Amino acid sequence: MTEVVIHRQIDEVLAGADWLIDNAETYARLLASLHRARRSVHIAQLAFDADCAAYSGTSSEGDSSREELIAEKLIGLAKDDGPEIRILLNATWILNTARPLRKFFETRGVAPHRIEVRGLSRFPHFMHAKLVLIDGREAFLLGSPFVNSYGDDRAHVPIDSRRLLRELGGRPLHDVSVHLRGPLVADLEAMFASVWRSSGGEAGRAPARPSPAEPNMQPAPPLGMRVVCDAPDGILPGATDCAMQMLAELLGGIARARSFIYIEHQYLTSRPIVAALADALRRVPALEILIVINQNPDLTAYRGWQNARLAEHALITHPRVGVFSLWSTDAHPQHAGVTRINQLFIHSKIIVVDDTWAAVGTSNLDGVSLGDYGDDFAGALGRRVFHGVRNVEVNIVMDDAAGSQRGTDFGAHSDGGSRIVELRERLWYEHLAVPRETVHERPSGGWLELWRAAAHANVQALRDAKDSKLRVSTTAGSAASTATPAGRMIGRVLPYSMCAFPRHQLRNLGIELDPASLELCYNPTWLSVHTSPHWIRNIF
Repeated sequence: MTEVVIHRQIDEVLAGADWLIDNAETYARLLASLHRARRSVHIAQLAFDADCAAYSGTSSEGDSSREELIAEKLIGLAKDDGPEIRILLNATWILNTARPLRKFFETRGVAPHRIEVRGLSRFPHFMHAKLVLIDGREAFLLGSPFVNSYGDDRAHVPIDSRRLLRELGGRPLHDVSVHLRGPLVADLEAMFASVWRSSGGEAGRAPARPSPAEPNMQPAPPLGMRVVCDAPDGILPGATDCAMQMLAELLGGIARARSFIYIEHQYLTSRPIVAALADALRRVPALEILIVINQNPDLTAYRGWQNARLAEHALITHPRVGVFSLWSTDAHPQHAGVTRINQLFIHSKIIVVDDTWAAVGTSNLDGVSLGDYGDDFAGALGRRVFHGVRNVEVNIVMDDAAGSQRGTDFGAHSDGGSRIVELRERLWYEHLAVPRETVHERPSGGWLELWRAAAHANVQALRDAKDSKLRVSTTAGSAASTATPAGRMIGRVLPYSMCAFPRHQLRNLGIELDPASLELCYNPTWLSVHTSPHWIRNIF
């Protein structure tokens, strides 16, 4: 009887959580929810460009899809007796999109009390939490800022005119958001209210409507799903100064691993996290770790830091660790027989442990998200200057130890299926492009065998790009064979390379570029790789 009650409690908490994989799916859901807004729309973002277009649909060249400017959508809501709209943005001196957005609304004749824009100015700390809260009944925990370069769908075509070059070099982008309903929305509203008050505003201006209660910063029970917020001192009332809850949650999740740890993150530079992974491998002889990260992060020093961490703890060569990158290929639209290939930029922040524990949100696996940016630096000066620098972050942690192994049907949850299993399966289905049943039950050889076989098959396909014949690739664990043109990948996975340039990363795998057969779309210069000239706008 006790176990039945526990399962019911978990299901009641998780029932209002839907995974949104890639931003076209996120935007479609977000626009529909904004259309229904009646009382309030509260937005927290790192950056919000007035021309950011939310769209859904296949991104193949020439295809049309519904597009709507998010800022214009808000202007439409602000008319007549529309909802209270509050927008909270980062407003430090090196990244301030609050001022231009406020000016945009003014030029459109929107009264400041209809759409109030505030900036959090706590340099060197950044506002990194990304939320949209609607009517106090639903919440979107977003992966990406409202910037056009971050828009993409699950097709991830190598070149899409809707992705601007200025941010990430026009690379396809993979991200994960979550749509929440239920009791957690109140926690997120309370977190937003605290940061909103910390941002100040014009003297004497009272909020249009009462703010939610202060957030409860005490540790939540370890069952189900919980909100985990972090911020610089003085922003979240009740939070202990210098206490970083998300780092403790992540270390606890890694420590409980017995079968596998799956990491899909923008960066992996955090010394405590990498050390915890290495310790878990020593403690648990059967543990497998699968890591999917960027080979060319968007911040200057991160590639070197990341490679140093992987090498220091021998994760890059460990037999029970697989480190992978994501790439996208398609047939060149103008040149027959030519395959286009591009790096796929990973912006998601996902950790799944044993299908029983998961963390999703805005915290990267780096020092500035986990409490101390200085800890990422090797030199004494950097460690001293950036000591204690940290962002405003928000995450959800899911703990489904009692009921994780129940079935799931990719969105149909009447059977109480685990959201954690669903998340992992949807991600792996996209990355590996294998039958769904292949990623449901762990194969006898382990998950790493499946991933390594998929990566190896893609390497072979790209090596054979000059061969115009069809090649057949059988993915490990699947009885079905898939025919694909030579030079075209099945899924997105390739082995990770420590080389600095994409062309060298491919060459490191034995893949030679040839304009007559394989065209590299993202081929950054030395300056771009080593100085990241757009790092200010890309910053997190």
